[in-house]
Amino acid sequence: MKHILISNQRRIACYYEKQPAGTPLVLLHGFCEDSSVWEAMLPYLDQQHLIRIDLPGFGGSDLPVVANLEYYARDVHEALQALGIQQCRLIGHSLGGYVALEYARQYSAHLSELGLFHSHPYPDDETRIQNRRRGIEMLQQGKRDLYVAQLFPNLFAPEFAEKHPEIIQKLIKNGQKQSPAGIIAALEAMIARPSYEPVLRHCTCPVRFILGEKDALIPLEDGIRAATMPVVSSLHVLKGVGHMGMWEAPEEATLLSPES
Repeated sequence: MKHILISNQRRIACYYEKQPAGTPLVLLHGFCEDSSVWEAMLPYLDQQHLIRIDLPGFGGSDLPVVANLEYYARDVHEALQALGIQQCRLIGHSLGGYVALEYARQYSAHLSELGLFHSHPYPDDETRIQNRRRGIEMLQQGKRDLYVAQLFPNLFAPEFAEKHPEIIQKLIKNGQKQSPAGIIAALEAMIARPSYEPVLRHCTCPVRFILGEKDALIPLEDGIRAATMPVVSSLHVLKGVGHMGMWEAPEEATLLSPES
């Protein structure tokens, strides 16, 4: 792990696997996660110039200045600039996909490809907003561990969850290490996010969609509809997979790498 010092004397944690030739592949994790969420896929990405970033408020990264995706994307950009990265292939899982879309809105000239991994461009509906607000209340009441324990089991396809409870427990344990303030900031940022449909429609780089057939959070039909928006896009559906393709189908999920 390397800490990158960005504006306001804040730190963003980055991880390097190796640095061969080629455009860097930058991975952004999802909600209540950190860069360790990608570990099952690393053996299949060992030929990539790979950079994993802890989003603000998670893992080894400091809290965002403002709980808004604009500032999350700005922090990612500052970290990449500090590393001398001028062009990258940016892939985001779930929350990381929202950050990647905001990055594309602000810094499209720095992207050679955008990837949404179990993610989409749509804003929260009222039901999702209320659920997030209830989560914020739980966290403010000191119930982080309970909140996280309830979160992860629903992210997997039922068959996988039944066969691999140890993976779910591993993710719960890691999620319970995340700071309540960081989790709350992410919830507030997701509530406030706009529609990113215009970003997809005007995206100047190819966009790659990786969806789970049994994803309970990102309905397959929503992902397919989003995949029709960019001028150039590709769509990959992971059969029998829920919201966590990096664990449920790590080898297949390396489709997220445009150069694989």
